[in-house]
Amino acid sequence: MARSKKDTSAEDERKANLRKDIDFVEHTWPAEKLYSHFGCTLEKGLSSEQVLINRGKYGENRLTPPALTPWYIQFLLQFANFFAALLLAGGTLCFIGYGIDTEKDQTNLFLGIVLYAVVTITATFSYLQEAKSEKIMEGFKNMIPKKCKCIRDGKNTVVDAWELVPGDVVDLLDGDQVPADIRVMSANELKVDNSSLTGESEPQDRSTDLAKDSQGNLVMQPLEASNLCFYTTIINSGSGRGIVIGSGDRTVMGQIAGLATETSNEASPINVEISKFIQLISAVAITLGVVFFIIGLTNGTDIIQNVVFMIGIIVANVPEGLLATVTVSLALTAKRMHTKNVLVKNLEAVETLGSTTIIASDKTGTLTQNRMTVMHVWVDNETYLCPAGKNIPDLAVLSQTPADEPYYDASSPGFKRLLQVATLCNNAEFLTKNDDGSYMDLKAEMNNPNFNILKQAATGDASEQGLLKLVQPLNDALETRAACPKIFEIKFNSTNKWQLSIHSQGAGRPPLLVLKGAPERVLGMCKSYFAKGEVKEINASYNKTYTEAYEGLGGRGERVLGFAYKELTGMKDDFKFSNKPAPNFTMNDLTFVGLISLIDPPREGVPEAVIKCNRARVKVYMVTGDHPITAAAIAKQVNIISQENIDSGDAIVVKGDTIREWTEIADPVEQQKKWDAALDHKQIVWARVSPAHKLLIVENCQRRGEIVAVTGDGVNDAPALKKGDIGVAMGIAGKDVSKEAADMILMDDNFASIVNGVEEGRLIFDNLKKSIAYTLSSNIPEIAPFLIYITAKLPLPLSTVLILCIDLGTDMVPAISLAYETKEADIMDRPPRNAQTDRLVNFRLISFAYLQIGMIQALAGFFVYIIVLNDYGYAPNILMGNGLEWFKHSVMCTINGDGSPKECGFGCEGEDWERGYCEGGCQVPVTSEVDPFIEFTSAGFRGDGEYTCNRACSNYASIPSDKLTDAEKARFDTLCAIDSTWGFADRGFADKEAIAPAGAMYFWNGQPQPLPNKNYQSSALEYAQCAYFISIIIVQWADLLICKTRKLSLFQQGLQNDFMNFGLLFETVLGATLVYTPALNTVFGTRPLHILHWFPAVPWSMFIFTYDEMRKAIMRQNPDGWLNSYTYW
Repeated sequence: MARSKKDTSAEDERKANLRKDIDFVEHTWPAEKLYSHFGCTLEKGLSSEQVLINRGKYGENRLTPPALTPWYIQFLLQFANFFAALLLAGGTLCFIGYGIDTEKDQTNLFLGIVLYAVVTITATFSYLQEAKSEKIMEGFKNMIPKKCKCIRDGKNTVVDAWELVPGDVVDLLDGDQVPADIRVMSANELKVDNSSLTGESEPQDRSTDLAKDSQGNLVMQPLEASNLCFYTTIINSGSGRGIVIGSGDRTVMGQIAGLATETSNEASPINVEISKFIQLISAVAITLGVVFFIIGLTNGTDIIQNVVFMIGIIVANVPEGLLATVTVSLALTAKRMHTKNVLVKNLEAVETLGSTTIIASDKTGTLTQNRMTVMHVWVDNETYLCPAGKNIPDLAVLSQTPADEPYYDASSPGFKRLLQVATLCNNAEFLTKNDDGSYMDLKAEMNNPNFNILKQAATGDASEQGLLKLVQPLNDALETRAACPKIFEIKFNSTNKWQLSIHSQGAGRPPLLVLKGAPERVLGMCKSYFAKGEVKEINASYNKTYTEAYEGLGGRGERVLGFAYKELTGMKDDFKFSNKPAPNFTMNDLTFVGLISLIDPPREGVPEAVIKCNRARVKVYMVTGDHPITAAAIAKQVNIISQENIDSGDAIVVKGDTIREWTEIADPVEQQKKWDAALDHKQIVWARVSPAHKLLIVENCQRRGEIVAVTGDGVNDAPALKKGDIGVAMGIAGKDVSKEAADMILMDDNFASIVNGVEEGRLIFDNLKKSIAYTLSSNIPEIAPFLIYITAKLPLPLSTVLILCIDLGTDMVPAISLAYETKEADIMDRPPRNAQTDRLVNFRLISFAYLQIGMIQALAGFFVYIIVLNDYGYAPNILMGNGLEWFKHSVMCTINGDGSPKECGFGCEGEDWERGYCEGGCQVPVTSEVDPFIEFTSAGFRGDGEYTCNRACSNYASIPSDKLTDAEKARFDTLCAIDSTWGFADRGFADKEAIAPAGAMYFWNGQPQPLPNKNYQSSALEYAQCAYFISIIIVQWADLLICKTRKLSLFQQGLQNDFMNFGLLFETVLGATLVYTPALNTVFGTRPLHILHWFPAVPWSMFIFTYDEMRKAIMRQNPDGWLNSYTYW
């Protein structure tokens, strides 16, 4: 039932609201307002009555599943596309033709079955590629928590997560999955993993208050708010209690799920290209079929016969094997990409990646390693480059590698002290084990050049792991910690923003206090600093130097930590250290050691891959939820933005707040101008963006005609992954939801693999053009026989069944083999193809396939057809006009001594008419001066058959007229006394006692000649049709070779494509099998062709090859000439 305008408007408004930014305000309310609004208290939670009231108001804590189309309806819809409908209609007409055919010719039945099979197989494959929404929602369901702890009626209770309502008071513990969107009301060192929502790899602190930005303003946006925990995220550490403020669809995750399921899949460029081509070719097929159906009717042809041949014209026009060829070619490329760590889910995505004009890439884990790594240290009042080494040999190589910055001095006392503090004030530990389960001796492994400490698993947060991996190649962490065991600790919290631990230094030495944390907090607790082995008092000069270093490292997007220490003189190891209610030891006169900065570094190969994209004119956008400064720093390192473009204004960093301002502009035209102004920049970084922002970025790029590839690994990426022309998910770090929404999965999470995919995508487009050019070339020699049959009444040179043998048989493997062609030299130096103008099938390709190669192939087919019929006694000049009556009548004569007319020629009832001469058959005695057929040699066109009907031939004089052929029907007979270039020497001669092979050519030799009966006429035509079929195979040899390249000579490209060489052999062997296998002769209407009849097409094949080599040579010599403009496809 159709929806009302009001319903439609409401639905459109709902979808528009999904694209708006998260608009929670409850996290900004005072606690009293929150309690009052939801009817709860922190101590008692909700009452049972209030739970029911709130559930009636807000609903259950479930995600609303999308309206799904039943699977059987989805399957049936695959049969509704134009191409499928066309073939189904053709198949149905074939069945009708078979049903009303009194002779029950099996050809129509076989053809109908094949057409139905082609449609069914194609529809099944298409169905299996669809229905993503259901899988995506299943992915969301898998993420939903099952149980949670809450307070109701003043009692602690455990309930199913779906039972929660806004106002419920929920306890959050370490490792819990957050069961709804929750406002934090109390927190104890609470941290949450928001990576699936924002892409931030670091655990985020949660407290009861809103955090402040660098200008001191409260952070109000929900995704950045420090007092909110979001549905399905994970409590990383600590504990807390909060109030549910959003449930089900009203959560952030609910909005993302709504976006993912409401977002439509974009039709892939290759799908659009193939659909347009099918529509074009189908329109041509139907038009030709109908036109020639009408012509046939005006010529008086039987209507059933007209219907059958109209089907033949349609079948000849439509390349039934094209869809299978495209599918197999894409599958082969997908298999090749799998070896490059790219798993292709949607085959059409292979080509889409090649058409991509913009890659919108996530930062963390895709462009970067998703592993915090030390980059710099500031020690002894100097900033040093401090890359973490894989092992000791690697560290030695790094220290000798030229760089723009000085390397650290490992022998410096200040650096040694910094390493000691970073090792002790650190809870990270390696988990590396041997094969037997025992912990590995990392100190020994550090000397192994094949060992990589950076890839070893460890406990602790990302920054502490980064510090530990810096330390290990320099000083074994276990030895350092064993020398100074920990005796007291204050863990990091969001209020202090530092971590402190106290360690024993052994007998006779005071305990050692070490501290790390936010540099400004750590420095504020210090009165002195350690530099070049000396402790000095902090002064203004030092503060200035420190500030410049700190801001410089922070400006690079690096996370900076400060380090300090103090020997607790006068205290002993057995002292009962405590910080409750206040520290019982001094913390205000520490010694500052220095700074260590970390960053999630670019993946190996990414900067080069981005340069490769730039060269290929593919823009790379960074789209991240991370801080703008960090995003810009990484973007510079991986070449997404350059200093040159920053200075010229061609590079821009767009913040989520800016997008939020654009969405609030009421005038859509003005809003669009804002987007266009940003998207006009050559290089763009999008930072601090939400899932809705990411979707808007993709949609606005597509509005401008861009083909957008989107990468992502989190739940927040699912809507954009689905909306993009191609979605690329991460195989290692990716969530199930993002993998379901994507078309392609990077098994190594490496951006460089996407660039490999771009190259493969461009290659498959080039190769598909070659494959289609090859496939279409045979359309003209398939169509022409039907057109000539209808217009000139030439006996049909090629049957419909043999057309299918070409399209679905001999042409398939050679066409697929073109998918194995290697790339052209300029494949990544040219811009992406323009999806609006650079078509898969353009006029130049049609001209090449139809008007050039196809016409030559058709001429070759007709030439061979005429040669063979001539060899079987039917001269060219008697063929025209006789097609409609071929083998429909008998030539009658009088047997000597018997006055009754009988069918003349080979065969008697019950005898093998095709191979033997029947002695009882009619023979006409002739002399060397008389040829009984000479009077019929001019019986070529309609009406000339009256020679026979008028009994002008003396040999028919005694036959009553009612026994002869109807005067209104055209006549034909064999023409003797004609020799042929392609005749064969071992032809037999017939007389009363000799055996005459049916393959013999009958010519004047002074011997009695048998008249051909209608069975012989049928057989002769089948030999000629078989020869036409073989001629197409032979000219397709040359066509396959010339389609290997579009401009290069075959002698330049070579024959290295082994699968293509196999394809040449395959089509030849398959053709011979169809011709020389008796059982297949019956099924396909073929005949065992004489070997000499393979050769008439060879000169035509050589001509095709020579013609195209000359065309390409001229194009190479004159790249700007008209030949290149009009024939380079």
